[in-house]
Amino acid sequence: MRKIAIIAAILFSAGCLYAQEGYDEISSPSFFAAPVIETVWYGRTSPSIGYGFSIGSEGIISIGLKGIYAMPLAEFEITTLEVTLFFRVYLPVTGPVSGFFTQLTYGFAVFSRENQISLPADGGTFSLGLTAGWRFPIGSRFFIEPYIRGGYPYYGGAGLCAGVRF
Repeated sequence: MRKIAIIAAILFSAGCLYAQEGYDEISSPSFFAAPVIETVWYGRTSPSIGYGFSIGSEGIISIGLKGIYAMPLAEFEITTLEVTLFFRVYLPVTGPVSGFFTQLTYGFAVFSRENQISLPADGGTFSLGLTAGWRFPIGSRFFIEPYIRGGYPYYGGAGLCAGVRF
């Protein structure tokens, strides 16, 4: 059984799969896409539940874009739309694209005291943060990433994304 697994791993990494050349995680240009759900504290009294989408390059050093629409759990709190660019590094930098990562985010957030974002919004500011998480690969194409983050204009957050690698 062990010999079959080794032979299968060699064939999948060396041959063509889904009309693509062999996949090399370090040198092959690729990207990922993932829906995101998180709890984030924009308001003073209660957290918000956010959902959104993340897309980025796939490599030890990655860049990408993430958008979150966060709705408060309490009345009279702030509804937020946050769009950020991210710069991610997997540690250790010599390993595959999985395991621990740290990520710097920068972008903008717009706010509304209503239960929806409409333009012009009630207010807005820049968004700056630091994220730490762990990527758990599921096979060669799928992954799950739990993470925590802190920054401005929010106090902190925790989330989960599950995505696919292309």
